[in-house]
Amino acid sequence: MKFSTSSKVLALAASLLLTGQLPTEAKPKKPSGGSVSADLVISKVFYNNMMNDEGKAFIMGNYIELLNNSADTLDITGIYLGLADNTSSTSSDFVNAWTATAMQEAHKDSIALKQIFQIPTDQTCLVAPGQSIVICNAAENHTTVASAAADLSGADFEVKSEHTAYKDHHNAEVPELKLVFTYSANNTFLQFMSPGPFGLVLLAADTNVEGCPVGYYKGKTEGSQFKFVPAFKTIDAVDFVEHSVKTEPDAAQKRIGDSYDAGWTATATPGGNNGEALVRKTAFVTKSGRKVLFDTNNSSVDFEVTTDLAIRTYSDEVKGLSDSTIVIPESGFLAINPSTSFFGPDNMLFAYVNASAKSANFNYNEFAGDSIMMMKGDWIAIAQPGTYTLKMSEAQPMLRSRSTAQQWSTEDHKELTGGQKNRSIYKFSNAAGKVGFQRVPKTAEGGYNVADFTDGERLYVTLTPAIVTNFSQTFGVTDLDFIPWSGSTPTSITEGIETVGVKTAAEGVVFDLQGRRVSGTPRHGLYIVNGKKVLF
Repeated sequence: MKFSTSSKVLALAASLLLTGQLPTEAKPKKPSGGSVSADLVISKVFYNNMMNDEGKAFIMGNYIELLNNSADTLDITGIYLGLADNTSSTSSDFVNAWTATAMQEAHKDSIALKQIFQIPTDQTCLVAPGQSIVICNAAENHTTVASAAADLSGADFEVKSEHTAYKDHHNAEVPELKLVFTYSANNTFLQFMSPGPFGLVLLAADTNVEGCPVGYYKGKTEGSQFKFVPAFKTIDAVDFVEHSVKTEPDAAQKRIGDSYDAGWTATATPGGNNGEALVRKTAFVTKSGRKVLFDTNNSSVDFEVTTDLAIRTYSDEVKGLSDSTIVIPESGFLAINPSTSFFGPDNMLFAYVNASAKSANFNYNEFAGDSIMMMKGDWIAIAQPGTYTLKMSEAQPMLRSRSTAQQWSTEDHKELTGGQKNRSIYKFSNAAGKVGFQRVPKTAEGGYNVADFTDGERLYVTLTPAIVTNFSQTFGVTDLDFIPWSGSTPTSITEGIETVGVKTAAEGVVFDLQGRRVSGTPRHGLYIVNGKKVLF
């Protein structure tokens, strides 16, 4: 039988990427459309204008920020930023607006965009984990005019519009954000709408924008034009609804379907020029200090109002948390089944099992407690015996999917039927001195497909006859009754992963920065050995 352990320490990888030290195996990812939750998110938007120091309305300081919310470097070259219809609900034209409801009726599975911009394709644009891209109309230091405004002189992209309001306020040092479509030839700048409504959409770089159909307002055959883009190309989307003296925030103003933003967000104070921006809440902070933001595809949950208009700033306060206490027994292992996303202290590991019929591998996938936000479901907590506090989160987990080989029984009695009847059920055993997976007793028919569960003993795996046969042959036994634990044990858990050492030869089990076990002597570079960063 082959056993392997994957110690995927994302906090470590993030710290290296932030300093520009990419491991040789790591390749930048391209954000793709259609994902349930995107790695690249619209993270902060100031669209509502403000008053300058002379008490006059000031629109120059508006901006959009996009953040890499993942642990991978992202290649965002060529992605599109789209602005949806901003017709006010108090306008007589609202009846013709392309709201989410109207789109569902007339252009299902599309989003109506009045403007589309593109990240330039003349050079590669990489974004490290936790880093953000700032986009604006005027990349200047606006604090000289409005002291509460943002200094946008360090923005990443600027719309080089020749519109009267902006033509004299461009920064030659900041690259141009390419305009590929606008509803009106006179509006070549980012058309923010204060105090709403409008929507923002990020589209994958391979979206065929040029080939998307063009239309007019609902029921119109002339006037302002819209591009109807396929919704499945969406990387991220946020609905900003109107909040004015006359109009309370209302879901009827939504521009984007619930599949891409199940909610909406708005400013707290009615009206424009109030200096309020919308920003994603902080959900998790990795050991390296990288802030992971809320991303549940529901902006009503994900966003909050801020008056801190400085770019690349996010709250230090982690939101949406509650505590859950667990007690690790003498064995050092505990099966848990959290109902929400969660993370734990740095002196714990969380593991789940993969079982492969093709290779007869039994893999223990392990994560440091505070290195990643784990998804809800069944896990094995590993730590020294004692009491620990888990942080339960409302936010979307950083780990979005995983194997289903490991399961949690919600029933006291379970029988495998149909095509799974010939499989064997192995229940997790965490008795001191005997940790692993114990096969259930044989039935009268000769199978191992019937199990009874009690509280605290509901974690199990189902193995095919081929896996059991391969395991048995490897061990040289005729009937494999127990699969011993071969992952990490509590004695191997360290207090975090901070030390950078230098080795000339491999000592202990070595993993690369992607969590893969390395056989033989590693080549020059950084690796994980016994929970520490090691330079070979």
